[in-house]
Amino acid sequence: MNIHEQFEEFLAKLGVEMERPEEQPFKKERYNGEALPEVSIFQASRDHYGVFYRLDIVEQRPELRIMVPTERGETKMNIYLVRLSDMMPIAACFEDMDVYEGSDAYEHGREATLQHLLYATAEMMKQLFWAGDLESQTFPPEIEVHALLQQDQLKLQG
Repeated sequence: MNIHEQFEEFLAKLGVEMERPEEQPFKKERYNGEALPEVSIFQASRDHYGVFYRLDIVEQRPELRIMVPTERGETKMNIYLVRLSDMMPIAACFEDMDVYEGSDAYEHGREATLQHLLYATAEMMKQLFWAGDLESQTFPPEIEVHALLQQDQLKLQG
């Protein structure tokens, strides 16, 4: 039992009932018109020195940002956004889980379940990304890769 549940139980013994919001626990929050991640996980790569990953679920879609160190540019890194292509059946799973309203036991474990599902999906996305060719920007058809920041591009523009 976590601290919030202990506090709620303590208040219940005193005759106080906590209000429950009517909304789903994962309402779609926005900041400056942009959807905020419902779940985020940061991790360092075990296989690629200096590489970091950010895993998110944004608008029911898993997203993986890969930060790759480079010797060029001011930031000394390239950043890639990796998403599943529409051909991947697991992409629909995130949408289905978002709208599913389950039992109290299911809802209690929803966030942990989403984190594990995101982690497993991201492992597949990482493998597909590294199976591609960064130089030519060609990747397996199961993923879509967008360069968010590439130091070579910055040099050409600036």
